[in-house]
Amino acid sequence: MLDMNALSQLKTLKQDIHDNTPRFAGRVRGSNGRFGFVTNDDGQSYFLSPDEMEKVLPGDHIDFRVETTSEGKEQAIVEKLISTELEGFCGRYIVRGKGHFIEPDHNSLNRWIFVPPKDRLEAKDGDFVASTLTKHPYPSGKAQAKITKIIGQEDTPNIAHLFMQERFGLNTEFTDEIQAQVTAICEAGLDEHMKDRTDLTHLPFVTIDSAGTRDIDDALFAEAHGDGWTLWIAIADPEALIPQGSALDNVALERSTSVYFPDSVIPMLPPEISEQCSSLQANEKRLAMVVEIRLGEDAGVREIKIHNGIIESRAKLTYTQVAQLIADTCADIAAELHGPVLHLADCARALNQWRQTHSLIMEDRPDYKLILDEHGKAVDIVRIERNAAHKLVEECMLVCNRSVAEWLRERKSGFFIEQKGIRTERLGEAAALLKEQLNLTEKPVLTELESYVSLLQQAEQSESDLPLRTILGRQMDRSQFGREGKPHMGLGFTCYTTFTSPLRKYNDLMIHRTVRALLNNEDAPEISDDTLSTIQTHQARGRMAANAAEQWLKLSWLSAQDEGTLYDASVVHMNSNSITVRLNDSGIDGVIDRRKTKGGWKFDSKTMIHSNEKARFVLGQPIKVEVQELDAIKRSLKLRIA
Repeated sequence: MLDMNALSQLKTLKQDIHDNTPRFAGRVRGSNGRFGFVTNDDGQSYFLSPDEMEKVLPGDHIDFRVETTSEGKEQAIVEKLISTELEGFCGRYIVRGKGHFIEPDHNSLNRWIFVPPKDRLEAKDGDFVASTLTKHPYPSGKAQAKITKIIGQEDTPNIAHLFMQERFGLNTEFTDEIQAQVTAICEAGLDEHMKDRTDLTHLPFVTIDSAGTRDIDDALFAEAHGDGWTLWIAIADPEALIPQGSALDNVALERSTSVYFPDSVIPMLPPEISEQCSSLQANEKRLAMVVEIRLGEDAGVREIKIHNGIIESRAKLTYTQVAQLIADTCADIAAELHGPVLHLADCARALNQWRQTHSLIMEDRPDYKLILDEHGKAVDIVRIERNAAHKLVEECMLVCNRSVAEWLRERKSGFFIEQKGIRTERLGEAAALLKEQLNLTEKPVLTELESYVSLLQQAEQSESDLPLRTILGRQMDRSQFGREGKPHMGLGFTCYTTFTSPLRKYNDLMIHRTVRALLNNEDAPEISDDTLSTIQTHQARGRMAANAAEQWLKLSWLSAQDEGTLYDASVVHMNSNSITVRLNDSGIDGVIDRRKTKGGWKFDSKTMIHSNEKARFVLGQPIKVEVQELDAIKRSLKLRIA
């Protein structure tokens, strides 16, 4: 038996061990496996073993200590749960014997959560459900959840978008208060708002869009001169009808964007406004913010004027009709509009040439349209190549947005979309690649706009056997809202914002509000960093929901194709573990796992090449593949090289 002195020494030893053990607070991050990581306030990450990860959830804020394993590796041990972020989640209901669980649809929560009998809401095996967490796994490692809604089954019509709108928390209904405000706006009409506006109804504007588009937010007209053009870009003006801080304004901010699913739209603004009284419908007088741009013979911007205007579109034209007219003729377009449309086409070609000389042209990519049956299931996927009309509209929108950005920057107002080019951690290898492939004598500068544009233009024209522009394009940083009007390096513009989609993007509506205040010699509205962060978060959420639903539908279609079918594809991305390819005819992305490939294959992160002594894979390379493993509901597609 230990005497008091020995006990005291043992207690002191334990305290010394405790005091000398590193302890931190940090945020938990999940992985594709059962393990995870926790990152402290200094950005250091520590490994969480599967046993420790069982006690916590992704996003949890915890206290932890760091211990060294018998193999000499550091790992984190959870000591306390400070707070948790995960409250509700969606997933699939799983019944295994007497056990009832939810398999969460979550990027890093890859465990089944137990559902007690009283919380099952009579769900059946395979149901898609929404739930809330009722018991956190700390410290026992056993979490529990309660089902709050049964969303549907795999054969429920439109299940992909129904599940994703629930999973990403997208609100689809407008409250009675909102509907009452909208009704009042529509009943009041536009006459009062048309006072003190510039009447531009004499100009033969046209809209160019898809045949089914109802929320039409831009109309175009170009006048040709001996030394250039005057380009008129009319943008729908819902902001004129929506008081700042009103219930309708607040719900537009809350949504921040219209979300376009393959089978439906969740609009930012009620359809009575976005598809009717503010939509630039043909042969209807509409409120518009009109940007008048004087272009030189080389399509450089000489002057910009912005008008609180009234316009009346002469016709709703489709991309197909306008492309036909540009190529030859189109009987569906009234003869008196042929000249204005062809002037627009000439102007757009000159704008494109200006961009090729002074900025950057992004790689052309086709669109893909899902053809759905009456139950919302994909029966076909149609590849749509961008035609001359798509490019015409794109050039007009780009010059409008960059011109408005310059106008705002001169007045030290508004906010901008800034993009700094190559990600910081990739700058070294990107510079080394260009120096080597372009035979440069000095290290290239990729952080200044003029040099960056020049280098990427040289890369585009290079005779290198590597797709230099594509390689660099896969290393670009994300764009962000900013206050200073810094360059958008990816586009090669000195500054940039978006002004042309106020019916479907709240940041564009706020830019309208700012421009109008400046035109009226009023103080521009204050826009907080929190508001910009909210918009960015909500727009990302909407994109993820739409993309996930589309991938689900595409993979469901692919699963119905004949087993063993070979597909033509192109390599679109690579890392050390995998090759991502896109099926050419359907636009479906899938992954080829390279981790266990034999034959001495190596990955070069600088050139983004997988190679061995006999062969190599480069970005953009054509490749034939077949399906190895497909799970439509999990949006997972594994391919193998045919």
